Amino acid sequence: MTGSTQMEVILPPVHKGLTTLNKDLFKTTLHLVAFRLPPHKCGPAMKALKGGTILELPRLRSIVEDPKDLAAGIDKGAANRLLLLNPSIQEPSIDSLTPAAQEFATKENVELTTYDVDLDYDYWGADQILRSILPDELDVPSSFETAGHIAHLNLRDQYNPYKKIIGEVLLDKCRNLRTVVNKTDSIDHTFRTFRMELLAGDDDMVAELKESNCLLRFDFSKVYWNSRLQGEHDRLVRSFKPGQLICDVMAGVGPFALPAAKNLSCTVFANDLNPESHKWLVENIASNKVGHRVRPYNMDGREFIRQSIIDLNNPDVWRDIDAKAPPKKKQRTSKEQKSQTKLDPPVDPATSSTTADDPSPAKTYKVFNHYVMNLPATAIEFLDAYRGLLHGKEDQVSVADLPIIHCHCFSRAADTRTDVIQRVEAIIKAPLGDNVLDVYDVRNVAPNKEMMCISFRLPAEVAFAAP
Repeated sequence: MTGSTQMEVILPPVHKGLTTLNKDLFKTTLHLVAFRLPPHKCGPAMKALKGGTILELPRLRSIVEDPKDLAAGIDKGAANRLLLLNPSIQEPSIDSLTPAAQEFATKENVELTTYDVDLDYDYWGADQILRSILPDELDVPSSFETAGHIAHLNLRDQYNPYKKIIGEVLLDKCRNLRTVVNKTDSIDHTFRTFRMELLAGDDDMVAELKESNCLLRFDFSKVYWNSRLQGEHDRLVRSFKPGQLICDVMAGVGPFALPAAKNLSCTVFANDLNPESHKWLVENIASNKVGHRVRPYNMDGREFIRQSIIDLNNPDVWRDIDAKAPPKKKQRTSKEQKSQTKLDPPVDPATSSTTADDPSPAKTYKVFNHYVMNLPATAIEFLDAYRGLLHGKEDQVSVADLPIIHCHCFSRAADTRTDVIQRVEAIIKAPLGDNVLDVYDVRNVAPNKEMMCISFRLPAEVAFAAP
């Protein structure tokens, strides 16, 4: 019997229907059978009794000093030891032992005895406590999202009588938590926020966390945040190349914009309609010292798509960005400068080409390399803003330099790839064809509902179309 199996044998006292936490109710005594051995025989005994005969429970020692010897004044080093056995062994008799234990006990003339271990509320895990409290028909909430010190639950109505005690238990058992909240209604699709109630802990909704080498701070009750999307944040940023131009249309508090700027030296124009998200985005830009790389906006996404490319080609905007750059390092010697020039010619972002990969000065009209549209509920509807975005710029922007758009959405279709592509084509009024680079299944959000991300190069017939 393994340690995990032994944990199924010992359980906290059952108090079904408990709604007010009383920690004293979870005290119990574990009655164990033990081998009484001199210290030098403990090693051979452990070796002989492999395979689940010995006690294997978290935070409990399998070998203890004999309390009778200690009470008699025998030195701790010389006292006999008690080798505690599997809790499924109920009687201190040879017949109750496994064959291997019987053989060792007989051969070594081992004395069998008993030993009690007192367990209390602090010993049990959250899952065990909640199983002993909740009615059998209710599953124990096994997973929840966190944002810094905040745990966010999404409990159904059946849990209402027990939601407070659930919050208290989670707060006690998860050391990094200070606040437990419960979602009380559906997400507002405008700002992606939802109402919540405090279940336990501090009424402090300002979360602070690190993600992708960036410090993020925000009011969890007023902005959208989902820690389960960290993998998606990382995946998308990895598709960017150092120094590229990024347009983050629904940026939130900066999970895409900040890593791109801080880790890849990308220039990012980042927007969010929610004033609270914009406020925390601005603070996060400052705290991560990327003010010279991230330009924040607070406007409608469709309007931002149009305005951002105008600003991208506005010399005054670039002068403002350059003014925020940190002081240059001490000038190197002329020999060092010549060497560096051969290796890495300097690029002025205000006069550089449209992409980080093409330094040709002939193309003076800049376009973003990537657009990020992380608003799954409605982002596809904003794709019409790209139609005619580069009308009249056909001679200044090559087809190869047209931007890649990453658009998140939901799909309930059996064939999610086809569904997403067709919906995008309907909005941009053009076929995607070979412009589709990826249709990625981000995660399952509900039964028969997937969060997807389609990445495609903006078709020329859309980009250069007449308004």
